[in-house]
Amino acid sequence: MSFVRRNVWKLPPNDETLLWYSRAIGKLQERDLSDPTSWWSLAAMHGIDEEVWREFGYIPEGTPLPNSQQLRALWNQCQHLTWFFLPWHRGYLAAFEAILRDEIVRLHGPSDWALPYWDYSGDIQSLQLPRSFAQPQWPDGSQNFLHVTRRYGSAQVPDVQTPLVLDRRVVPIGPALGERFFEGSPGEGPAGFGGVKTAFWHGDEGESKFGGLEQQPHGPVHVWVGGGFKGNGLSQDRFDLGLMTNPDTAALDPIFWLHHANIDRLWKVWSRQVRRPNDGDDVFADPTDPDWLNGPRDRQFIMPAVDGTLYTFTPRDVLDTEAPKLGYLYDDDTRVAEATDRVAVRFERLGVSPQVASQLSGGLQMAPPKSPSLVGANSSVVRLNSDVVEARVKLDSGEKQRLSQTLSVSPGIAREPDRVFLNLENVKSPSDAAIFYVYVGLPDGVDPVDDTEHLAGSFSMFGVSKASNPATSSGNGVTASFDITSIIDAQHAASGLEDELSVKLVAAVPGATSEDISIGRISIYRQEQ
Repeated sequence: MSFVRRNVWKLPPNDETLLWYSRAIGKLQERDLSDPTSWWSLAAMHGIDEEVWREFGYIPEGTPLPNSQQLRALWNQCQHLTWFFLPWHRGYLAAFEAILRDEIVRLHGPSDWALPYWDYSGDIQSLQLPRSFAQPQWPDGSQNFLHVTRRYGSAQVPDVQTPLVLDRRVVPIGPALGERFFEGSPGEGPAGFGGVKTAFWHGDEGESKFGGLEQQPHGPVHVWVGGGFKGNGLSQDRFDLGLMTNPDTAALDPIFWLHHANIDRLWKVWSRQVRRPNDGDDVFADPTDPDWLNGPRDRQFIMPAVDGTLYTFTPRDVLDTEAPKLGYLYDDDTRVAEATDRVAVRFERLGVSPQVASQLSGGLQMAPPKSPSLVGANSSVVRLNSDVVEARVKLDSGEKQRLSQTLSVSPGIAREPDRVFLNLENVKSPSDAAIFYVYVGLPDGVDPVDDTEHLAGSFSMFGVSKASNPATSSGNGVTASFDITSIIDAQHAASGLEDELSVKLVAAVPGATSEDISIGRISIYRQEQ
């Protein structure tokens, strides 16, 4: 039997899925922090900051942390900025869901209960925080454990939305689903769908780079829900941050689990996309590298079973969600046809007729992408200290010419033109509570809100403060990568490539900026296909 995870916004009237979720959370919160199946220990597995937890009242005053080697192995496991991001969270959700279902059955609830997901990429309504998470009580007067007072932290935010509604610019899934390969390049190349190869990664070692799905929509949704903005500017005090903004408190918010169920669903959607006839076996496919399949060597992934005993798992164990070990499916993991037409659509964008574009696309021999070449970079650190910051990237004349030549499509072309990537390197921030939109070539005087043609994507500071702190990590910050191929194609087709590209970084929340948020370098690369 496979349990079915359903879209929270499409649950039928009078459906009790969320009511049982709330009741089970209430019972798990009665369990002690030292119990691996308690609400508190399950959240600490993602991350725990003892000072913040105590300040927020999640660890009672005078209560010491459990001095248990077993719990220390369980806690602070979350995998971000790594190719283990998706498989670790899949195993984490599965353990959490099983413990919840066990408690729901004890409460005489449905034995087929499954965790719903929040698909915020649908209609306008889907952008709204599901209503049940915003009301402190159920209609019968009982406490609603889906409503948490610290959702928005302790910051005095004068304009918290009621209900909270996501900006559509933080939730596009097209850029991530368009990544053909799971593994990304740790340096100048694309981020990949699932991230770059690392060892066990909890924000405290090595170079850092967002994977495609982690960068957007994962991180921006975290920060949009949690916030951390005061009336006088962006707060750098972690006690001000909402639960979802801080990786060490995120799993204390019940909406966290619906958000990550959707991220997990999007992994299934990505892997079910249709390959082009000439694509290799590694397109829209999970890694076959034993270093990924067998998990990190330096620390195992550990989860609690419903009876509190512990077990380990590897990415290999969570590849098939419908296999007995996991046993769940989604009500909608529809295949996306985007990949089938991607190259033909690109040829049309470059001025080729639809019929010829289809013929050219069908005749291409797809080869593994080559190493990227630097086309241009800015000359100094960029500080995100105002609502709109512009940097200008000068293109190398020789590289610009080579890129232009590949974009000039002609009959008999044997390969897809070069793809183009924008990298924001060594992004550093003392606060996780900021989101920025990235625009390339946005004309002066054009309101970014009204422009989608020049929008490269968004990125958040979720997890960036740890990666920026030399006391707890390499201190090099994080790199965010954007595929700007469509923007460059349009510029080439309209008037030819310019000698410089304008890159505008726009704060998602006016005033949520800081002199201390910086980008070490903005670079542009082309990659031969």
